[in-house]
Amino acid sequence: MDKNHINILHIASGDLWAGAEVQLFTLVTALSAHQKTHIHVVLLNHGTLEKKLLARNIHVVVLDESKLNSFRILRQLIKTVAKIQPDIIHTHRIKENILGSMAGLLNGNIASLRTAHGAPEHKPAWFHVPKHSILFLDWLCARFLQKRTVAVSQDLADILQKSLPGHKISVIENGIDIESFLQQDPHTSEPRKQDSKRRIAIAGRLSPIKRIDIFIRTAQHMKQTHPELNLSFHIYGDGPLRDELEQLSKQLQTTDIIHFEGHCTNIKEALDKTDILLMTSDHEGLPMVLLEAMATRVPIIAHAVGGIPNLLDYGKCGTLVKGNNPEAYADAINKVI
Repeated sequence: MDKNHINILHIASGDLWAGAEVQLFTLVTALSAHQKTHIHVVLLNHGTLEKKLLARNIHVVVLDESKLNSFRILRQLIKTVAKIQPDIIHTHRIKENILGSMAGLLNGNIASLRTAHGAPEHKPAWFHVPKHSILFLDWLCARFLQKRTVAVSQDLADILQKSLPGHKISVIENGIDIESFLQQDPHTSEPRKQDSKRRIAIAGRLSPIKRIDIFIRTAQHMKQTHPELNLSFHIYGDGPLRDELEQLSKQLQTTDIIHFEGHCTNIKEALDKTDILLMTSDHEGLPMVLLEAMATRVPIIAHAVGGIPNLLDYGKCGTLVKGNNPEAYADAINKVI
């Protein structure tokens, strides 16, 4: 191997095109343009991230977790690492952290690190022994096998320091290539129709920590209290809670104003049609979609958690909401309008 270059292997899920995947794509694309790096990516799922990486001529190997159990993935990953011979293994999310650090250890103790894209979601109940075992194994890998944990915000670093030594944690905030983002697919975006309807959107993985249920209840509250505003609410993204959230919308009688847009491959096009972006998460690291919304100058209303207050300059660049409830978001929407 050419010792004038650094050989880097990233390991990620790639199941959805969400914040962590966007951040990984941004990072890998920048690294691949660097003359002194060779970049390889192992994904556990086929999907949008794989297609985008291949379009940039980045080497991608998919170890499909829908067909392989964790032991078979680990065995194949060990072989892949032996073939690539990376200098550094960079992992993303729990399963990849465990598999990547173990594969590195079994290939001559290759240096590995992880990026923590957000705070851990709600702890499983005490009787969910397998989930607790996985979390404990992930902590062991972070504590003893991996050289460094990258936090995407100082707030997240403070949380991580409760369970990991401070000297192993570094803060590297997320970022986007603004020029490239604003020029993204300029010919695919249709001009927005001029009408009186105001579009309020949320974008992200449909998982518990994102609290899409609060977004839906906010829509219900606005429909009941301010029908004259003529609002429509749009949910961009997919995930395990979609059926449950669609059922909630039916129960709250908001199907006429709530639109499940599904998986979004062009967030800029969606943001160009958006009047207000809401962020209702219980916690966030440093959301890529907020950086993208700021680049497109979309007004933002966000829960004041994680790295969001610092990103929005403590209210100067967006509206911060302290109470994570529909009434607080409805009040903020009224003020922004």
